[in-house]
Amino acid sequence: MKVSSLKLIKQLVKKKVFFHPKKYLSKKIFFIGFFLIILLAFFSYFLKPLYFNFNENKDIIQNKINEKFKLKTTIDGNVSYSALPSPTIIIENTKINFGKTKSREIKVKKILIRAAVNKLNNINQLDFTKLIFDKQSIEINPSNLKHIFNFFTLHKKGQILFKRTKVVFEDDQKNKVNFEDINLQDKFKENKHKIYTKLYFSNNEIKIKFRNTLGDKKTLNINIPDLNQNLDINFDKESNLKNLKGNLKLNIFDSILLINFEGKDDFKIFNSYLRNKFINTKIDGKISFTDPFNFDLNLDVNQINLKKLTTFFPIFETGIISKKINGILNINIKNIESLLGKAKGTNMQLHFQNGDLKLKNIKSELPFSSVLNSNISLLLNNNKPKIEYNLKFSSNNAEKFLRKLGIYDYGQKKIILYSEGIIDINNKKIKFIKLLKNQIQIKNKNQIKLFEESFNKNILDKNINDLFDLFKFKKFLKEVY
Repeated sequence: MKVSSLKLIKQLVKKKVFFHPKKYLSKKIFFIGFFLIILLAFFSYFLKPLYFNFNENKDIIQNKINEKFKLKTTIDGNVSYSALPSPTIIIENTKINFGKTKSREIKVKKILIRAAVNKLNNINQLDFTKLIFDKQSIEINPSNLKHIFNFFTLHKKGQILFKRTKVVFEDDQKNKVNFEDINLQDKFKENKHKIYTKLYFSNNEIKIKFRNTLGDKKTLNINIPDLNQNLDINFDKESNLKNLKGNLKLNIFDSILLINFEGKDDFKIFNSYLRNKFINTKIDGKISFTDPFNFDLNLDVNQINLKKLTTFFPIFETGIISKKINGILNINIKNIESLLGKAKGTNMQLHFQNGDLKLKNIKSELPFSSVLNSNISLLLNNNKPKIEYNLKFSSNNAEKFLRKLGIYDYGQKKIILYSEGIIDINNKKIKFIKLLKNQIQIKNKNQIKLFEESFNKNILDKNINDLFDLFKFKKFLKEVY
């Protein structure tokens, strides 16, 4: 006999099935039913974005990214959705712009954007919480660095993460610097913004921490544990993107560099110093980070060891100075200890020009009323690196000065020597162009050739840095005198 649905419901109600489920339903059936209800709710809510037409509404996604993360994006690829492990928008082939021109664009193959779980009803309601670069390889022009720094400084909401990502900095000359396995996360807590980064460069682990307390001091710490090197930058409370002020302390290669700075693109440097086993100097002046990078610094040197300094930084041997280092160092050295005694007062200008180094207006007051004047050009930016120089030495107490060099039979009170020549760095050979003694030019070619052979043998034979070895100069002078 058939029973209508209405009669069946009336019978169930009469038996109070809905009011006493434990009496009429087993626990197993109850929990299965409860699970199915939860599962149905999940599918109906969390999978709802699967039916959104993301590719037809890319402009909405781009606007939401800009609104939440302050990033201008252009989506060229597919946009899809995944509910697991949490609601995520997957965007392919995206251009991220940190500036106002296309040259500032950074291309990313895939980014992941986490969405808030309570706002999935429609595409306009979506709320993004995290932007993730996961296992990506990103190329960035170094000119973007300032804009990226500005972004993270002003960034106040929406978390950004890098996971196992590679970043390649490539300039207009196709020079590349690779940073591997970058893991970055930024956190906001009340008025504090913190960024933690770990990455690898040349197989060395680098740890970076940036702390930004809104309206208060900011700090940047970079540490390379394996090399025992670290950089600490403290920004003053008054610092902003229009005027940065603070101090920088760098520990590198057993050196301590402290710089107090103020400015934006052009920085004033004051109350600063560099200290290591080769040099102890105060620093002030200007550094400009506008294109091209340049500097004009004053170094007031209290102590220096030229031989050890040139041995540790062998620019003569390597023949390499970066073409991007352009500027002037105005150097005043108070005292230089040497075999000749103490040199009181040495001044010079170092001009860095596109891979070359020119030492201009060198003047050193030597012991025994003696003076050395010179100009030296290290022309390294060519296939045949060389040193061009001119040198004038004068002394009003020549006998005492020359005794320090092992010459005991010079019978005159004064002496003036002048030399001009070229040193071939690769072949370690000198060519004397002009030699004068007491204003009289030495023209005998055989004599000049003997001078050149002795100089090459006693000074340049093993190492070009021996130009700063007074023992070898002493041996050369004794042989040719």
